[in-house]
This record gives sequence, C-alpha cells and structure tokens, in this order.
Amino acid sequence: MPSAETLSEIINSIRQNKVRTVLAGFGVAWGIFILVVLLGAGEGFRKGVMLMFSSFAQKSMYVYGGTTSQAYKNIGEGVPITFDDRYLAELQMRYSDEIRAISPQISTYSTVKNAERVETFNISGVSSAFFRVRLLEAKRGGRIFNLFDTQRKRNVAVIGENVANSLFGKKQALNKNVEIAGEYFQIVGIIKNDNIFSVSDVNSVYIHYDNYLRCFGYSLTFNSFCLLLNNDVNTTDFEQELKNYIAYKSNFDKEDSQALYVSNIEAQTSSFESLFNSINVVIWIVGLCFLLSGIVGICNVMLIIVKERTNEIGIRQAVGAEPHSIVSLIMAESVVITLSAGLVGILLGYGALQIIDLLIGALVSEQSIMSQTELNIPMVIFALWVLVLSGIAAGLFPAIKASRIMPVDAIRFENRG
Repeated sequence: MPSAETLSEIINSIRQNKVRTVLAGFGVAWGIFILVVLLGAGEGFRKGVMLMFSSFAQKSMYVYGGTTSQAYKNIGEGVPITFDDRYLAELQMRYSDEIRAISPQISTYSTVKNAERVETFNISGVSSAFFRVRLLEAKRGGRIFNLFDTQRKRNVAVIGENVANSLFGKKQALNKNVEIAGEYFQIVGIIKNDNIFSVSDVNSVYIHYDNYLRCFGYSLTFNSFCLLLNNDVNTTDFEQELKNYIAYKSNFDKEDSQALYVSNIEAQTSSFESLFNSINVVIWIVGLCFLLSGIVGICNVMLIIVKERTNEIGIRQAVGAEPHSIVSLIMAESVVITLSAGLVGILLGYGALQIIDLLIGALVSEQSIMSQTELNIPMVIFALWVLVLSGIAAGLFPAIKASRIMPVDAIRFENRG
C-alpha cells in the first residue's frame, strides 16, 4: 500500500501530465468497457434463450413418428410410424423406473365458435400428463387440466391467449363456453404468451384426448407423444434405448433416420449452455486483447515518464533513496493510472448496459430471445484484479529501469545539450 506522500506525488504527476495520462488510460478503459458490455449482453442473451426452455420440463422428450425411407423385413418404404394408447401404456410399463408421465398429442384445424364469432384454430388432444411435460402457465384465475378432468372426461378446454383475444376481444373468456365440432367446452384456462416457444400454444385449443376422439372421430392412432423422465435418468442413454425399442416394436430399421425423430430437451439446453460458455471464452479473449493493448500503451508512457524524470530519480538516489522505493513509486503510479482507467471503463460499461436494458424494454416484445443484461459482480471483482496485475505488469519494466539509474548518469542527462 503506497504511503500518503507517494500518493500525493502520483496525483501531482498526473495533474501535470493530464493529456498523457488520459491517453495512457484510454486503452485500458476501452478494453474493460468492451469486456463489461459484451459479457453483460451475452449473459442477457443466455438468460433469454434459457428462459424460453423454461416452458419445457428439463427431463422431457418429444417423439415424432415419420415415414420409413428404406425397406426392412416385411415393411416397405413410405410406411408411416404411428402409436396408440396401448403402445404408450406398454412403453410406460416397460420403462416404469424411467418414465414419470407420458401423453399422446394429436391435432387438427377446426372451427371454434362462441355466441359472436367463428374462427379456425389448431385443436390439440392431450392428456393431463401433457402439462407435466410442457410447463405452460395459465393466466391468473385459470388452470390447466387436472386428474378429475381426465377421469370424468369433462368437456373443458385450455385456450391460447390469441384464441381468447380473437373470440372474445376485451371481454372475459374464462369460464365461458365455446363450440368445437358440435360440442360445447368450458374454458378453464388461458395460456400466457410469454416467449417465442409458446407461439403455437397461444394459437391453439387444448382438449382432453378422449374428447378429441369423440369430437373428430379420427383414427385411434397418432404420430407424436411426449414423456417426462425421472431426475436420475441419463436422457442421452435413454433416448438411444427408446429409439431402438420403438424401431424393434414398430418393425423398422433402427438406422432409418426418417422413421423416427426424438427431441431431447435436456440435450438441447446442454448444447446451448456449451455454446454460451464458448462465447464467454471468446469474449474474455477479445476483452483481454483490448486490455493488453492498453497495458502496452501504459508501459510506453511509464518509460517516457522515467526518461523525463531521470534527473529527479538520480537526485533521489544521491540523497539516499533505496532502489525499492524508486520501484514502488513507478509501479504505484502505473497501478493508479490503470486502476482509475479501469474503474471508469466499468462504470461506463454499466451505464451502457442500463441503456441497453431500456432499449430492450421499449423496443423488444416479451417474446424476444434477449433478456435483461446483467453485470456479474464476481466478473467485476475479477476484472479489477486483472487491472491491478496489469498495472503492476505495465510498471514493472520501467520501474526496474528507473532503479538502475546512477546519480552520475542523471547529472550527465541533466547537463546534456
């Protein structure tokens, strides 16, 4: 810790050379400013993307049957892969230790009527287990399907926010009735429109699977379902096991990529996390490169300072100043310039993040993949340590050079020219 006298000398030196000091600190301030803004914006982007995945249970999977692209045993090409209730029951029984919930999902477009309007929307038939996999939230006062709805096959519907606006406008839609395929359903919940992954949901009407079959009288088979796994299940391993079993049970080649598609939510979120970690590494490299250029600039300025103060340093040594005191003075001045410039850069970066947040709030919708930026306190502390070390590094070589100046050389330098 420099003494009060040393700090006073440093402040006087900075005051006497304001332009030089500002130019020396600009590189450091700019580097830390860029680092803070990039990391804060990157964190906001990461949170925005992860927030979208929050509407999916982490241990969930979505299975979509396609069509076979190659002949296998007694199955030819172009055969659709479908499922039914018994199929899902066998899956849940076979993997009872892994699967917590499983639900069919079948949909079609149909008209939805109320007393005033008729609109066409996507009607999805699901079980109550669907909402354990797809974590959709109902607006205040509403709810999603429950076990009693399933057991009693109640004619209830959960509709998207856009559906409610189209049919009822500004009127209250909750607990009102709508007509679907000749039957009346009571609206028990309205799905929030809170991210871009809910775009299809807010334009959909969800009814119970059994009611869907009764209304539309379609085949008992469907080509998609979703499931929720227990927390201790390795989703990557189970995904491969599930694909192999479905290929065996539906009698198609397990290497046929067109026959089946599985969306593993945990694997997707892990991929995004890895991507953002890589982006953070790149951001740190870019920021540190900017800082390094600033450090080089401060090092050059400190060399100039040592040259300009050669006679002063020689006189100090002539009257008994120890070399380490000379080193401490030069390094302390370097650290003060670096740290001051860095703090200015951090404050400006924080201000820039606040402006970005205001712009996001004013210009970007709720469905944006960009969330509010964040100034990470541990990151700021680490940046300050980097700045201190940078100041020491920038002042080290000039300080050593200053400590080696001999009084006689100082006198020669002073009388030169």
